[in-house]
Amino acid sequence: MLIGGVLPLLLVGCRSTNPKTAFDGVAKHVTARTGQEISWMLDDAGRDEIQKKVAALLQTNLTSQSCVGIALLNNRNLQAEFESIGISQAELAQAGRLRNPEFSGSWRAPEHPSQVLNVEYALAQDFLNLLMLPTRKKIAAQNLEGTKLRVAHEVIKLSEEVQATFYTAQAHQQFAQRLAIIVEVNEAAADIAKRQHDAGNINDLELDNQQALHAQARLEYAKVGAQVRSDRERLNRLLGLWGEQTGWQISDPLPLLPEKELPLENLEAAAVVRRLDLAAARGDLLSVSNALRLKKSFRYVPAVAIGVDAEHDLDHSWVAGPTLTLEVPLFDQGQGQIAKLSAEYRRAQRRFESLAVNIRSEVREARDSLIAARDAAEYNAKILLPQRQRILRETLLQYNAMQKSNFELLAAKEREQLAEREAIEALRDYWIARAQLESAVGGSLRGENQAINLSEPKAKSEESHHDYHH
Repeated sequence: MLIGGVLPLLLVGCRSTNPKTAFDGVAKHVTARTGQEISWMLDDAGRDEIQKKVAALLQTNLTSQSCVGIALLNNRNLQAEFESIGISQAELAQAGRLRNPEFSGSWRAPEHPSQVLNVEYALAQDFLNLLMLPTRKKIAAQNLEGTKLRVAHEVIKLSEEVQATFYTAQAHQQFAQRLAIIVEVNEAAADIAKRQHDAGNINDLELDNQQALHAQARLEYAKVGAQVRSDRERLNRLLGLWGEQTGWQISDPLPLLPEKELPLENLEAAAVVRRLDLAAARGDLLSVSNALRLKKSFRYVPAVAIGVDAEHDLDHSWVAGPTLTLEVPLFDQGQGQIAKLSAEYRRAQRRFESLAVNIRSEVREARDSLIAARDAAEYNAKILLPQRQRILRETLLQYNAMQKSNFELLAAKEREQLAEREAIEALRDYWIARAQLESAVGGSLRGENQAINLSEPKAKSEESHHDYHH
């Protein structure tokens, strides 16, 4: 009778251990916030499919978005993070299952061989486990949602890191190209100075100055070349590339400043709604609250087992009847576990509040950095660089009129190249700041804002007494 009553509940409580549905939810968050797709290397077929997509993306010169696409497919640390979804899904499936009933038996030999063997069998089920099943399932479901949100947040963080690394590598590649021109300019100046010194037109000090400038330019070019190689290896690590895959090329040059800036109004409020790590922290708070309420509800009934017992007696008769095992909470009423859960609840609350404060600060900082970076990039592109280009043109005209020397012309060319380098640095800083702002807000700001719709029911105990919403 007991087994017949428990079996339907057991079947209803069963949940699949397949994490595909949970992963699809993460993929939806990622696509909404980055415009990119993610895949999971669950088996050889999935790995092969990812490698095909990566190979296709590597066929053309890489852009920031194609680099993000490769990283989200191929980064092994990210793939390892995906496994936490499988772990949480398995825990949810386990939470929906009843504990197995316990079977026990005893056999007692009679005093006289002519008598029958005394046999007793018992089958018992933890009844308290059945009562706790709905709340356990709800807590496990909340934990799974938190895991999904954290994984999606890690994807967005990786996207921002890849973009920042790509823009740095792209800028250093442009630096190398500009420095190559500066090296040629200084080499030409040093050659002219050598000939003029041999002719007696300049002294040793002027020759040494030109040769020192040439040597300094060559050293700077070598440093930037080393930095370009270092940037490539950092990108290789983020993109998960090795072997022949590392022969990729970067698109050149950096993209120009967009005419229309990202919307910068109400970013703090948008971040509080859209940040997935904050949503996960809110879910943690609810989970701990539910666990605390569950423990308080059953603190005086630690264990209850109900079953049936049958005994074959010496007179060949069978006797059977129900059994009840009840743990008496004489010494332990769960005070330690309740205190621990209470502390965990307060810790989760403080962490949630701290994260909400920090997110607002991060958004303000990233917004101010973007504004400053755009101002600097515009100033370099519209004022400083055009000034140096005009000076170079005027110097060239005066050189052709024999009013400026070779050295003055070459010096004007070098200053123009340095101004162009500063403009590249400012443009690089702008695109990195833009990526950091989008990450701080919780994803791309170029589309519609996506709010987080959590499915967790509101807890009715401790969290109802605290306003932890920022």
